[in-house]
Amino acid sequence: MFKIPDSFKDIFEKYYGKIYHQIALIINDEDKAQDIAQEVFIKLIKNPPHNDENIGGWLSKVAINRALNFIRSEKNLKSRELKVSQFNGDFVSPEDIAIEKIEVDKVRKVLSKMDRRDMLCLVLKHSGYNYEEISISLGIKKSSVGTTIVRAHKKFKELYEKEV
Repeated sequence: MFKIPDSFKDIFEKYYGKIYHQIALIINDEDKAQDIAQEVFIKLIKNPPHNDENIGGWLSKVAINRALNFIRSEKNLKSRELKVSQFNGDFVSPEDIAIEKIEVDKVRKVLSKMDRRDMLCLVLKHSGYNYEEISISLGIKKSSVGTTIVRAHKKFKELYEKEV
């Protein structure tokens, strides 16, 4: 069993920098990365892993999950802000909305025609995930992610041009 009070300081000093940088790379916000890194270590204190053999891996996994949750919540927030701004005088013309909807529908249609792995790879890449996260999410080698993205972009472009 993991004994937090005896070794927390050592663990914090050893892993805080790595966890902070990992989160900062994922969310691209250094201030918020500090907050999330602190949350990771608070979780370590409040709910430590049952097995402390790979505490670095556990911290990394918690950090990724917290960072991805942050990105999801930010996207939801931005979506809500966009909807509110449309009602608060930041007028967007119906034509602009229609054009954006047509474009979004076209992109979705093209993505739906793609191989599932290629589609997910593009979506994750353009959602801000790095190669390592994409690799973990899709279960492919990290060294293959770049090639998969390039092929997926090429396929997307081909399909998109057919739609136009």
